[in-house]
Amino acid sequence: MHSMDRTSDDHDKGPSYLVYEFERRAYPLTGETFTIGREATNNIVVREPAVSRTHAEVKHEGSEFMLQSLGATGTLLNGAPVSAPARLEDGDRIAVGTMEFTFRRGRLPLGVSVVDTVSSESTDPDAMSRRTTITNPILGGSQTQPARKKNFPVSLVLLTVMLAAAAWFLFGR
Repeated sequence: MHSMDRTSDDHDKGPSYLVYEFERRAYPLTGETFTIGREATNNIVVREPAVSRTHAEVKHEGSEFMLQSLGATGTLLNGAPVSAPARLEDGDRIAVGTMEFTFRRGRLPLGVSVVDTVSSESTDPDAMSRRTTITNPILGGSQTQPARKKNFPVSLVLLTVMLAAAAWFLFGR
């Protein structure tokens, strides 16, 4: 008879993410090392003075992900300080500065958008200085923005209306 028990192999299938719940963004854990810190070369940039340039890293080792704290002010895993590399489990909470991420394996909760990460091997010299682009798998990936029309200044319209009213009041009687 076939067993319906979930094995750890079944649990490991699919992509893994760090999810920033506050903004509903998911950062895919691709490559061997994924870094979090204040410096622009990190995979996730946290712009806070208490966060080190490279504050924490998540390493992909075999079928597991390990969290290591590198910052002077420390990293919390499920509320406890990380003093040695720690194995991540689905649902673990990682705190870096005031930001809290949730480690997720497989499917993401509804409404969470996957951040399109830029490869550091990109030939574009400005690639690391750009803001990340968020794509939503439900809406079919990245969407191109239509060209914005230049709006007519509202203040100019109000000024014209006021001048016309004043002219009518003074000369129209």
